[in-house]
Parts: sequence; C-alpha cells; structure tokens
Amino acid sequence: MRSLETRKITFLAAMIAMVTVASYFGIKWPISAGGYTHLGTLVALIIAIKYGKTTGALAGGIGMMLFDLFSMYTAWALGTLVVRLVVGYVVGWIAYDNKKESQGTNMNRNIIAIFIGMIIMLVGYYFFEAWVLTTYEKAFTSIPGNVLQFVIGLGALYVVPKLIEYEKATLEE
Repeated sequence: MRSLETRKITFLAAMIAMVTVASYFGIKWPISAGGYTHLGTLVALIIAIKYGKTTGALAGGIGMMLFDLFSMYTAWALGTLVVRLVVGYVVGWIAYDNKKESQGTNMNRNIIAIFIGMIIMLVGYYFFEAWVLTTYEKAFTSIPGNVLQFVIGLGALYVVPKLIEYEKATLEE
C-alpha cells in the first residue's frame, strides 16, 4: 500500500514539474499586463484529459503557480493557482467517459472539455486581472494571448489519442 502511495505522489510531482518546465517555453504579449502565451497550457490539458480531474487540477494549478513564483509573474501566482485548479478539474471531469469508464477516449467530450476550460480560464484571468492587478479595460488586452494558449492547447486533441494508442500497444506486448 505504501509503495502505491509513493508512486502516486511521485507521478503527480513529475506532472507538476512537466507543466512548470513547459510554461517557460512561451512569448510575452507586450500590450497586456499579464499576457504570456506558453506551452504549459498544452501540457496541463493533456494531463487533465488523459489522467483525470485530480491530477489535472493539481498539475495545472501548482505547476503554473510555481512558474509564476519562479519568474517575473509573481503577482499572478494566486490567480493562476485558483484558475488553473478549476480548469484542470473541469477538463478532467468532462473528459471522463462514463459509458466506457475511461479517461480521455471520447473525442467529443475532449473537445467540449477544452472549450469549457478555455471559457473558465478567460473569465477567471479577466476578473483576477481586473480586480487585483489592473482595470477592467486593461484586462481586455490579455484576452487574445489567453485565447492563443487554448488554440495551442487544442494540440491535446492530437496527443491524447496517440498516448492511449501507445499505452495499449505497450500493454499488449
């Protein structure tokens, strides 16, 4: 029992680290207060769709918050934690297929999950930026960069089925 818990914690730590590192690969939007488009969203969405709501929430929320704390986006850390926890949880929850009792295998559910996650992220970051960091008007300038993050995140729709195929092929050997 103990080794199973250790494996779960180790796996979660690896997922958090992957999101944190992927978040360093990005570009800053010069016109917005917090516009930074990065690959962390793609990795977080892949994790949420493939491994579920709890792992998705913790990896996305903690991983991107750590990036904010270790970079010049410290003011965003609390907002990032809350918004990305919710996004990861909701995306992972929607991507679960009750009929097949499997995670991430239903493409329609995965598409819906990503689009609902995008709406949550856009609204969450908009209000965090408007209430805590800038103004309502200035917060609008971050929306294009956040939309671009989810356009990049659509790559999860390609990656997750490949991961599932690879996993099945590995188990059959």
